[in-house]
Amino acid sequence: MDFYGTASSAITQIYQVAVFIQGVVSDIKSFDDDRAEIRLKLNLEISSLLFCRRIFFHPLLSEKLDSFIAESVNGLLEQMRKTLAEYEIVAIKYGIANEEVTLEREQVKLQESLLERAKSKTKLLKLKAYDWSLFDKKKLQRILETYTKWSDQLRNIMQHMSQETLAKLAETDQQGLKSSGLEAVVKRRGLVEAKAPADYRSLTGSLVEVGQAAGGFKLGNWSLDRSETMKVVIEYHEYEIRLKDDDLDADEIEELKKPLRDLAWLLQSTTFTSTSTESLDQPKIYALECLGFMDQPAEERSVFLYRLPAGEPGDGTSLTTLHGFINAVDKDKNSRPLRKPALNDRFSMARSLALTVSNLHASAWVHKNIWSRGILLFLETSTGVSTTGLEEQRKASANAANRIVSYLGDWGYARAVEKGTELRPDFEVEPNLYRHPDRQGRPSHQFNRLHDLYALGVVLLEIGLWATLSRLMEAKINDARKNGKLPNRHKVAADLVALAGQGLPKEMGVGYTKAVLTCLAGDFREKDGPGLAMDFQSKVIDVLEAGMEV
Repeated sequence: MDFYGTASSAITQIYQVAVFIQGVVSDIKSFDDDRAEIRLKLNLEISSLLFCRRIFFHPLLSEKLDSFIAESVNGLLEQMRKTLAEYEIVAIKYGIANEEVTLEREQVKLQESLLERAKSKTKLLKLKAYDWSLFDKKKLQRILETYTKWSDQLRNIMQHMSQETLAKLAETDQQGLKSSGLEAVVKRRGLVEAKAPADYRSLTGSLVEVGQAAGGFKLGNWSLDRSETMKVVIEYHEYEIRLKDDDLDADEIEELKKPLRDLAWLLQSTTFTSTSTESLDQPKIYALECLGFMDQPAEERSVFLYRLPAGEPGDGTSLTTLHGFINAVDKDKNSRPLRKPALNDRFSMARSLALTVSNLHASAWVHKNIWSRGILLFLETSTGVSTTGLEEQRKASANAANRIVSYLGDWGYARAVEKGTELRPDFEVEPNLYRHPDRQGRPSHQFNRLHDLYALGVVLLEIGLWATLSRLMEAKINDARKNGKLPNRHKVAADLVALAGQGLPKEMGVGYTKAVLTCLAGDFREKDGPGLAMDFQSKVIDVLEAGMEV
């Protein structure tokens, strides 16, 4: 297959059709209230399409693109073109779309010319009832919504392309990078090697805890000096054992605190949300915005402060971890386990978590500490995200329009994939059971993306069986604590695979089962790079996405 010829033709046709739609919409009275929004969205989609062309036609990738990736890109472009097929036929009919057009440096003049020609054809379109019916507002919005789903997947591939290529494009095409929604990805990639500056210090002000703790999390009220009080999420990080020694001098203490201080600065320096109207949304990451950290030597811990998600009404008094939600019991009925959430919600929890891991990896980050005690749950509604309403959503009368989503927290200290991680022993029993066999106890391998995906697979297993490892592996955990020795790592991995194979098909279906087993086995086409990301998308994320629609 001639990837470049096929892709170039598809991009050119999609571009012309999008401009055609834009031009016609600008002269339709029924679009008065939505015209500006639709034209802006189309402009952003056009910019993203052109940016996509520059990525895949970049000299650094020329003739080096993996065939699997090339086929996927062409497949997505074909789907995007099919979505607009009816409009393409009409655009060709009225002389707007032309196979011989080439998108080069004169694209601004070309777009202006196409827009004017599209506007001039509006009267002719009105005389043709069938052609004009395509511009029914509801129909057009539905089609554009479908188109956006395919274009989102194309941007997903773009963000996983080589860091070198994206960096080159960032230097030469700032506007294209921004409008594509990938600006934040490039920024995060640039941060992975950075360290907190010397003047980066602990936050000051007053912090008052609110309500009950949920694992290592709690709500709190923070105010800086006499400023307005802000409700925040508090995340506790206990000092490691070496920091609790009494004979450390100031330099040694500073050195031991550096990894956590660097992590706080890194999280504070990036953003996982997009609120700009001048660009498409960045790839979704379900994680909280870090405000900074507070050092609390008297309590032998540091505290990270996070902003509550957008839309949070602020009337909640507690947080809920995935671990706590699964293990919740009815105290009025002999501590019987509470009912499982609806299947759609369990797929939603799994999908939001998997999508977050994928998009973090695209930024050249690794998480290193994925487990159900470090994942917060929120209720996603039409008006935003809330800490409240989770128990109501669990009930049989749950609101089908709402979704329970997972927010990834409790970050490990390892950030950059390239840097690797310290091979430091850790013999705490339960956290080790979430780790890849190569990373349990005394790690034998540097941390990599597959280790994150293994831990993700363990958490997806918990969601699917609706049982935490603390229950599934209770006997092993108790034995390990008694004899002071971790369970056999390979036996643990085999037990998890067996639990998935036996219990998940009847609970979540064959597709979900395969997705979990794929993560546990690391069964991906490649072990790193875009190939791994795309395989993970098709074998895991797409499967979980489909499950939400059941």
